[in-house]
Amino acid sequence: MAGGGAVEVVVPVEPTISGEARRLAGLAWPVVLGQVGLMSMGLVDVIVAGRAGEHVLAVVGAGRTWSFSLTLLGLGALHGLDPLFAQAWGAGDHARGEQTLGRGVLLTLLISAPIAGGHLLAGPGLALLGQPAEIIPGAHDYSVIRAIGVPFVLFYSLLTRYHQGQGRMRLPMLCVVVGNVVNLALDLSLVQGLSWGPLQVPALGGNGVAMATTAVELSMLLVMAALSGPALRGAWAGRATLLQAAELRLVLALCLPVAVQVALEAWAFNVAGLMVGTTGATALAAHTIALSLASFTFMVPLGIGGAASTRVGNLLGAGHRWQAAGWLAVAMAALWMLGCGAALYTLTTPILSLFSSDVAVLAVGATILPIAAAFQLFDGVQASTFGVLRGAGDTRWPSLANLLGYWVLGLPLGWALATRGELGAVGVWLGLALGLAVVAGLLLLRLWSVARSGGTRVVPGPA
Repeated sequence: MAGGGAVEVVVPVEPTISGEARRLAGLAWPVVLGQVGLMSMGLVDVIVAGRAGEHVLAVVGAGRTWSFSLTLLGLGALHGLDPLFAQAWGAGDHARGEQTLGRGVLLTLLISAPIAGGHLLAGPGLALLGQPAEIIPGAHDYSVIRAIGVPFVLFYSLLTRYHQGQGRMRLPMLCVVVGNVVNLALDLSLVQGLSWGPLQVPALGGNGVAMATTAVELSMLLVMAALSGPALRGAWAGRATLLQAAELRLVLALCLPVAVQVALEAWAFNVAGLMVGTTGATALAAHTIALSLASFTFMVPLGIGGAASTRVGNLLGAGHRWQAAGWLAVAMAALWMLGCGAALYTLTTPILSLFSSDVAVLAVGATILPIAAAFQLFDGVQASTFGVLRGAGDTRWPSLANLLGYWVLGLPLGWALATRGELGAVGVWLGLALGLAVVAGLLLLRLWSVARSGGTRVVPGPA
């Protein structure tokens, strides 16, 4: 077995609440730390860019918005493999898991090229979306550099999905530790330049952030691939079965809705950033800081949701009840985000001061961070609930919930408040809060319905 420690597969038919809580926590904490580690790299990028000036921060914000909005399509599609990996492992069908990994390789190869190609259109795309003209050249260069890292991040995500489906949560966490060390060193060296004896590195600004991120993704992939040799050899050994029509249809049926769901949610926040960007670079810089903070706190419920997806999938694949694990995951995420919301609200000024000393940026940030604090609970509930539903094999409902919550209600309201209501960035963030509340409510209703009916399954049960 490739790293990550022993894996518990056999579970009691009627697990106790306390026992299930311990098992879920044991799965969750490495995922949470891994997600926090990933977000830490983004926060370091923003901090270093902010210290280099408002222009560099705005460039990085716009470039990341374009790049991440494209890459998330691929990341979302790969998350759709979660129930296949987890349920196959729970059913004791290890060969099926390796065959799914092989099909994931094909899927990753298929989607990497168009996503990387979309990065090359950042300049005209951002101009069409009305972003400040002074930041578009830098944001375009950032996105072009980030195109190189698309296959790195997607293949790393695929291997992560495979290992986490089997309960090997610590392996991705170790890769993230390596990535954080590389990212910090490269950010400090490339963004503002480095002069150390004969070593002279010019200040590269936003391009330095893009280069650092790409190098980090490559380093993490190399570590993960080196530790995944047996799994990759097993996937290659089963290559003759990879193109079975029924299995490919199942993969697409699971992956496409998750790609849509993840993209709709992320694009909602990206479109919100583009709306804010039309009001100027100062508002966009403040928005970038607030969104980075909200994204950082979100990593914990996202990690809990990932752990719940594994646990629910393993239980369902093994033919056991999963409802207690699902509801416990939602409760854990909700409690965490209540604490985060209180911290963001009471410590708004000192938190913002960590990212920028610009008075104008801090003033705008102080108006939108309390709104981010208010929607923390909704964000945690929807992230964890989606993880539970994904583990059960229910991937279509969340995409519909996101479409209604964000695109039918939240974003139109945000635009109306920002323009006709003349609230600017505050109006956009109020719309996001409404969208999150609606999505969280709809997903809770869906989870209640699925749990009451006994859940779904996407792979055969144990023999």
